[in-house]
Amino acid sequence: MSTVALSSKRSRFQIRCHYRPVLLIGMAALLLCLFWFTSRYPQLLQKAAHVNKDVATMAYGKATFAVSATAPAWEQILIGALNWLDGMKIGMSFGILFGALLHTTLRYFPLKIGKNLYLNSLKGALIGAPMGVCANCAVPAACGITRGKGRIEVALGFLFSSPNFNPVVMFMTFTALPLAMGITKYAILLFTICVLVPGVIGWLEKRQGTALESPSKLTGINETWDFTLDTECTEKLGPVAKEVFTDFGKHVWGLFKPTVTTMVLASLVSSVLLVLVPWPTLLANTSPLTMLLMSRLATLMPVPIALDVMFANQLQRQGVDSGYVMMFLMTLGVYSILPSIYLWREVSKPLAVILFGFFVLIGWGLGLIFS
Repeated sequence: MSTVALSSKRSRFQIRCHYRPVLLIGMAALLLCLFWFTSRYPQLLQKAAHVNKDVATMAYGKATFAVSATAPAWEQILIGALNWLDGMKIGMSFGILFGALLHTTLRYFPLKIGKNLYLNSLKGALIGAPMGVCANCAVPAACGITRGKGRIEVALGFLFSSPNFNPVVMFMTFTALPLAMGITKYAILLFTICVLVPGVIGWLEKRQGTALESPSKLTGINETWDFTLDTECTEKLGPVAKEVFTDFGKHVWGLFKPTVTTMVLASLVSSVLLVLVPWPTLLANTSPLTMLLMSRLATLMPVPIALDVMFANQLQRQGVDSGYVMMFLMTLGVYSILPSIYLWREVSKPLAVILFGFFVLIGWGLGLIFS
């Protein structure tokens, strides 16, 4: 047999041995290319070009559905919720699909990332930086990691990095706002990813004696899961593809149901806050108690990627106190009600409370310092 024939036979043999990774890598490449090049990066570059222009609200950048300022409160809340959902639909769709793909991949190939929580969190951050999804749309992806029995510090590193350490967002931050504010924000984010998250997780796991992870009923990985790699390379592409796509579809549905519920809740929360909170009055008051209240509201508010930078820049141009500019830059879009719900429901209630409290206090402290 010729060398060419042997090489061809060996190549076919190797591909047949790796149908699953080839399919999963192909799905990931297709999903990322579609999201990055048809939506996310064109959108981010457009935001960077308009960073010095006013946004519709702090919760959504564009009002697709118009409503009069004199309309009843219930109507303003409803239209505001619809505008929020419209602004999130593409990012959240990607988050669900990517989270389901991560869950599927980790079922077949468990994440072997090491026991160093600090390095794990940093690795998650490095993966999240180019993704370009907001803290809200990163929740399904983080959920896919933990449901696939991946480490929670990896998921949180991803979640905090994706909306903040994206190159376009970093460029916007340092060009649209004072250097001291940008340096302060990113120093605190690095501390959060590299120290706070792994430190708190390690403390909680030591206290409860078990690892922080999603409940078995949500992971789909239990005693009935008996998958083993086909080392003999006897499987055919058709059955393998059917198995992978069926698994993927189940995981998409498993993420779709809770995500839609929490999205509707988040849209209503953000719209209620926008309509009912007297923002101009509060922004004119720099008392410590008012700033604490504002920090709580900003931390709770779910916003799209880069809108924190654009809104903080807008406040600065309008002459609002610098303390509020720094506060919104630090709290708006870094964390929100959606990551809180995810951690509370699927991972750890104390962890959800600690992280929410941390950002509220940090936002409040920075507001007082920069005021």
